[in-house]
Order: sequence, then structure tokens, then C-alpha cells
Amino acid sequence: MHDPRISHGCAQVRLSRSLSADEGVVFDIQRFNVHDGPGIRTLVFLKGCSLSCGWCSNPESWDPEPELLFYSDKCIGCGRCVKTCQSGALTKSDNKIIFNRRLCEKCGRCAQECPTIARRLVGKVMTVEQVMKQVEKDRIFYNLSHGGVTITGGEPTTQPLFLKNLLKECKEKGIHTAIETSGYVDFRTLMDVLEFVDVVLLDIKHMDSHKHRELTGVSNEIILNNAVNISRSGKELIIRFPLILGYTDSEENLDSLKRFLQILSGVRQLDILPYHSLGETKYTALGKNYPLSGLKPPNQNLLDRCKKLLESKKVRVTIGGIVHNSSITN
Repeated sequence: MHDPRISHGCAQVRLSRSLSADEGVVFDIQRFNVHDGPGIRTLVFLKGCSLSCGWCSNPESWDPEPELLFYSDKCIGCGRCVKTCQSGALTKSDNKIIFNRRLCEKCGRCAQECPTIARRLVGKVMTVEQVMKQVEKDRIFYNLSHGGVTITGGEPTTQPLFLKNLLKECKEKGIHTAIETSGYVDFRTLMDVLEFVDVVLLDIKHMDSHKHRELTGVSNEIILNNAVNISRSGKELIIRFPLILGYTDSEENLDSLKRFLQILSGVRQLDILPYHSLGETKYTALGKNYPLSGLKPPNQNLLDRCKKLLESKKVRVTIGGIVHNSSITN
């Protein structure tokens, strides 16, 4: 069995410079999404996470600082990056570029010079105003589809002030809001944010606390307690469950999850998120080992079986967050 534990441990969300409450570190903004909340949505990805999930498809989200991704297969050895590097992290030997990450200052100059985009700086400091300029481009689609903005990560609550101010600005402009969270956060911090949130997408990785720690680096007590507290807050709640062969797919875990859902109020639906390896190349680009190399995604038969096991009259179940008419229960 593959070991999903990752050596970096829980990320400490600290930056080399202090940010104002109006600033945050964003590593991506994706438009026209239909998987992460109702309607057509814009996803805003914040850097920083306290978990270490072996199947994470966004390893560039763990470190709160900007990071450099290097795709060696795209490098043509032109040497432009070496000439622009001022820290000595890049050298050229026998027509091959040598990259010493320990010396890298993450300035991004090499990425700007790279003609093949073999180097890419991920993460930049943005203000609430700058993010909102991107968000408001699709207001017409939000209105037509009952969509809006989803703040995700990483773990967005690791940047609580920026998250709160960004959500507040969205609400003041009449834009529907959602956050996707692991739930591994002090509930007082979460409550301060929930005031400006319409829907919470909460990840539950595993119901057994010991196995949860093995899979993610942290236990699940805080997460499950937060799930109960959120459900009591009156906010709409979507539970997200990653289906990983050999790790989360046991009938015992599925049955425990189903029973837990029955005690929660305000649950809109449960999204089964099938494992995929699309993020594997990012690990290599970050100089990390991918812990689940060779693991296969669940087949359709398993997905259908898990969906059937988890469905109830109380909770609608989707695969991948997409709602089909046939999946709606009364």
C-alpha cells in the first residue's frame, strides 16, 4: 500500500513580509467553474494549508509563500534564466541547467525570461480590489445561473483577515459567496468569516481519527466538531468526500460517514470527489515526490456503489459536485 504521508508536515502560515488585512497571497483564479458550489462560479485559490493530504492535486498551495515550479521537459537549455538569476540558484553545466532550490529567492525573474514557460512562479500578493476586478467580470453569469464566488485553496482560513474582507466585499456587491475548507480551523476564526458566507463546502477525508491523521497529518476531531457547529449556524452545508482506493473506500468508513450526515442539519448535498492523478506533474515541478504514484482512480462501478450507499432521503449525493436530475432524492 502506498504511504500518503508527506514529509513537509503541517504548513506554518507565515510570510517573509507582513501583509495588510487588505492583502493576501493568491495562486490562481479560475472562471466558469460548475463543480464547487451552485451555478457558474469564479474560484479564488489562496496559498497556505495545515494538512498534508497525499492525493492533493494542488501541492503548490501548501506553502504560504510564492513558489517556483520547474517543468524540466519544457526546458530547452537556452540559459536566459541563468543570466537573470541574482541568487546563484541557477547555473549551466554541459548545456544543462542546474537548479538549487535552497538558494532560490522566488523573485520570478527566471520565469519572466523563460520562452517555453518551463519555469512558473505560483502565488502573488493581491489586494481585495485586484481580486474583485477579476471576480466582477463574470457577474452576468452569476446572475443567470445563481452562481457566484468560491474561495478555496489550500486552506482559505489560513488567511482569515484577507478572506473575511474579500467575502465582505463580495456580499456588499451582491455576489453569492462560498468557501471550501478542510474544517481544520478554530471555530472562533471560522465564525468570524461565516457572517459573509452563503454556502460552506466542507471536506471530510475520513471518519476514523487515527486513519485521518495517517492520511492528512492531523486528527479529525476539530473538523467533525466544526461540521456540527456549521450545521447549527443556519448556513447551507455541502460535504465533500474524497474517494481514494484503499484509503477511504471501506464500507465501514462510508457507513460511518452516512450516519454522521444524519445528525447534521442544513446539509445541501454530499459530493463524492473521485481520486485523480492530474496534479502529479506539479510535485515533480516543485521538487517533491508524489506519494500515490501508480494509484488508479475508482471505476464507475465503485462510484455508483458508493453513491448508492451514501444516498438518503435527507442528503443528495453527486459525483464530482455536478448535479444531475436523476440524483435528486425526495
